Amino acid sequence: MKRIQLLLLTSLLIASCKNSQTSKYSTEPMKVETLIGEEGETVVLGYMNRANLNTEEFMTWFQPEYDLLKIPEGWIEKHAYLAQNLQFKLFLGTWCGDTQRELGGMFKLLDALGVNENQIEMYAISESKESPLGYEKDYDIINIPTLIFLENGKENNRIVEFPVESLIEDFSKILKKEAYQDAYADF
Repeated sequence: MKRIQLLLLTSLLIASCKNSQTSKYSTEPMKVETLIGEEGETVVLGYMNRANLNTEEFMTWFQPEYDLLKIPEGWIEKHAYLAQNLQFKLFLGTWCGDTQRELGGMFKLLDALGVNENQIEMYAISESKESPLGYEKDYDIINIPTLIFLENGKENNRIVEFPVESLIEDFSKILKKEAYQDAYADF
């Protein structure tokens, strides 16, 4: 009898621990508007979350790029605290080759920094760089992906379309508030 009680108590403790650990990202995709792009691909429009990327179509380009990025030893410890109070706005195009190349690595770094879903606002735009709400106009989005780093509602910096040096170096400079200009800063 004591053995059964001990087993039940252990099971309850394990279940309790598992339930108290919250995921950084929702497993439920947001309801999004989609259309079929020029090449037959799915184009998501408007607000979305990371769970919207969990489709076979999107994971074929997202996951390999996520896995490809190697984070140097010690980098996380030197940078994670710098991202704690930041917010991020991410403009992307599920149809866009640049988004497909950069998004996995961006999320790998955001994950490593401990950034959670509440800190990231994702917004997808069309091939004509427009969306149902026109939100991209408020942030002068000209190329995607664009990842905007915000602190207290004010933009610190952004990565536009591709990194200047590398995602790791660009993130590092922006997080440390070192001199950094995105690839289109002079345009």
